[in-house]
This record gives sequence, C-alpha cells and structure tokens, in this order.
Amino acid sequence: MAPLDADVCRVDAAARFGRLEVGDCDAVNDPTWAGECRFQYAERLARAGRAAEAFAACTTTPFSRECDYHLLREVVRAAPEVPLADAATALDPWRDLPGLRDAPRLYWKAWFRERRRAGAEVDPAACPEPACLEGAKQSYFENLRGLHRADRAAFCAAVPEAVPGWASTETTAAWKAAWAADTCARDAADGVAPAPAPSPPDGAPAIPPPR
Repeated sequence: MAPLDADVCRVDAAARFGRLEVGDCDAVNDPTWAGECRFQYAERLARAGRAAEAFAACTTTPFSRECDYHLLREVVRAAPEVPLADAATALDPWRDLPGLRDAPRLYWKAWFRERRRAGAEVDPAACPEPACLEGAKQSYFENLRGLHRADRAAFCAAVPEAVPGWASTETTAAWKAAWAADTCARDAADGVAPAPAPSPPDGAPAIPPPR
C-alpha cells in the first residue's frame, strides 16, 4: 500500500468508527491529509459540544477559516427549525473564541440560509443583536443575487416586490433597494439593458403614452 493510501485509510477508518483522535492525525504523513484529519477531528469535538477544543483543532489545519465556518454551519444544521431566541442561545459557546471574532455574523448568515432551505419564512425584524441583522442581510443578498443571475435584464426592469421566503418589511425593502440600485447601475455600465415592460394581452402599450 502506498504511503498516501495508508494515510487515507487510517483517517477514514478512525472517522468511520467514531474514534478519531489527534494522535491519529499526528501519524499521518501527507500534509494535506493531516489537515483533513484535524478538520474531521474538529467536527467530532463540535458534535460533542466541545466548542473551544473544536476551534483549537481548526487552527491546526491549513484551512482553518473554512473549518471554523463549517463547524458553525453544522451547529445550525443540527436544528434549522429552532426559533430565533433559541438559535441565539445555541451560538453562545462560539461568541468569544479568540481568532473567530466574526463568529456571530457567520453563524447568523448560516442560520438564515438553512431556515430558507428548510422552507421556513424568515423575518430579520426579530433579530436579537446587530450581528444577526448583518448575517441576515448577507443571506438576503445571496437570494437577490440568485434572482438577478436568473435574468439580469428582467430583474433590473422590475425589481421583484418580494423575495421568496423573506418577510417583506421596511428593513428588507431598504436592503433590496440599495442592492438593486448598485447592481443595476453596474449592469448599465456593462451594457446590459433592462428588459422592456411587458404589454397586456391586447397588445396595447403597458404604459400609456404621455399627453
């Protein structure tokens, strides 16, 4: 068995049987797979509720930032149906970890994304803290980008009144207006013309001509 194959086998077997320890990772020769091993070890610690130790394990990988965010998403995915107040409590173990100062924002961004994927409507008006609003805004912008990518010209001709899955509030309306204005201005600079207004079935102009 080649050295790399042995490394892969060692990590996979330890993870599969739920007994992955840091010593298993120290025995891995390939640097990439050693990092992957510590990534999986961090996941195991996080599932056990050992947030500080999980974060410390992430810092030993070559991709610590991705590891940190992945752990936060897993916390959210464990219970995407929980209400906002309970979601805030689930974030508590991650709030003050050194080196992960933006954990609250990343957590809330993932929370809103996962709630949307679960088919629940979300309302950022109930956010309990500024980081929640910032995470909600970033998740909302992701949805706007999806609508824009689907048809840039149509989007800028008539910005959707509502974004599916999001409550229509003054807050989301302001976010949408600011995002659309900036995006559609860049489209215009790129030569993307807004789609013409649709005509009614009888073929009359959608907008009456000026008198």
